[in-house]
Amino acid sequence: MNMRRAYVTVMILIVFLAVGCGPRGIRYTATLHDLTCSSSRSIAVAVLDERPYILKKEKDPSYVGLIRGGYGNPFDMWTESGAPLAEDMLHTITDSLRARGFEVTPLKTAAVNSREAALAGFKAADTDRLLLLVIREWYSDYIPAAYTPERSNLFVHVEAGVFNRNQKKTAGKNLMEDLTLPSGWPYETIPSVYQSKISGLINDSRICRALQ
Repeated sequence: MNMRRAYVTVMILIVFLAVGCGPRGIRYTATLHDLTCSSSRSIAVAVLDERPYILKKEKDPSYVGLIRGGYGNPFDMWTESGAPLAEDMLHTITDSLRARGFEVTPLKTAAVNSREAALAGFKAADTDRLLLLVIREWYSDYIPAAYTPERSNLFVHVEAGVFNRNQKKTAGKNLMEDLTLPSGWPYETIPSVYQSKISGLINDSRICRALQ
């Protein structure tokens, strides 16, 4: 019994050191290689971060979730780049659409920017379409194996909308999921899931057709 208790204590210490001293950034910059939507049309892209704790300035815009120690004690995780999550997503979408032939103008936004500000930026950019992504929720929660079994989740609520030159919304897609991730540290498992979810939004037939 004492040996087992000592073993558990050592394992918790190892987990604590791994969490406290290991990487705490998740890569949210990537080109979407499975993006199929393509066109030569000019579009503007904006990403608004409307996560409640970001709007209230309770968390930094680069915050992307929690990673817990052996006793469940939480440590914040951030984007690997150190940039706001919305900015990383903007780079991902912009670079990926350019690779598919679109003429893309990225519209940088801050956490306090509203939909109206994004539409004003769209008008100034003078492009044919606006792809607006609104982050309602996006964070992960990882618990390593210690007293409890390993658990890894990603909570996603993102809305994508396409607007024409008259600023009329012509298509929309709402993605809201509570995902159970495979075993492994979140900085290893989440990047591929992220790419898959963002690709799925843009490849949606309604979104892609409205962009073309």
